[in-house]
Amino acid sequence: MDKAIETAGKSALTAAGALIGGGVGAALGTAIFPGAGTAVGYFFGVGYGTLSSLKAWKL
Repeated sequence: MDKAIETAGKSALTAAGALIGGGVGAALGTAIFPGAGTAVGYFFGVGYGTLSSLKAWKL
């Protein structure tokens, strides 16, 4: 049971990191190059947020 709760918590926080990263990336992309920059920034932000969250769990 404890392993299931830990896995669910890690998944939720990783998803939160991806969403926050996506939002920040989209905002920066929009500021630099509206339109296409928004999409590119979002995808880079999601990737960075996901990787950062996963790295934080390995500490």
